[in-house]
Amino acid sequence: MTNTGKILSILSFAELCDDCISDASGVKPRQTVYTICTALLKEKSILRHRGKCSRCRKFKLVSHVSGSQPTYSETAATVQESALEAKGTAAWYWEGNVQTQVVSYLAYNGYTILHAADTASREAGKDIVAVAPDGSELWVSMKGYPEKSSNTQARHWFSAAVFDLLLYHGQDPNARLTLALPAGFVTYANLLPRIEWLKLAMPFQVFWVTEDGSVMVE
Repeated sequence: MTNTGKILSILSFAELCDDCISDASGVKPRQTVYTICTALLKEKSILRHRGKCSRCRKFKLVSHVSGSQPTYSETAATVQESALEAKGTAAWYWEGNVQTQVVSYLAYNGYTILHAADTASREAGKDIVAVAPDGSELWVSMKGYPEKSSNTQARHWFSAAVFDLLLYHGQDPNARLTLALPAGFVTYANLLPRIEWLKLAMPFQVFWVTEDGSVMVE
């Protein structure tokens, strides 16, 4: 995929500043992003204005695809902001942050994002729906990590995420399934091997999201 294609793919679901476009797309240096976005603006392929970036949440010059439906930042991120202001700064392992990194990873690798759930309002349904470059559909079930009653609550969250995968498989056995979790937590690391039998019977991949925003695929 060309640099222009990577940027357009990311901006189709989010309203981002140039710094976050560069980080999410892998297009370096930042000046290259500015040059491409300026050209896309002239072509009227994107819009640019001062606003809140849906990734870093800072007020900057942001871009989004021209003529698109309400962007991720105008819907989910706006609701998430209200929740964050009420509870303080969210940890990197909060579910909304895990989702942001997974979506960025998928977009960078050529996926088209069809849906990203509003995690702050606990929107029902699939957490992420995306289409791979080969045309197959990917459904993601994910969880963050609890700040209180960590071990007990984490086990419940893990079970819920796995159960979602079972439901997804029942809806469409051909859909590609993914479990997304924050990396570095012993509870999740110990539970995953215990369902290896399920992974063999109903194949799914695991995305481990690290504190620095990287995504490791298992």
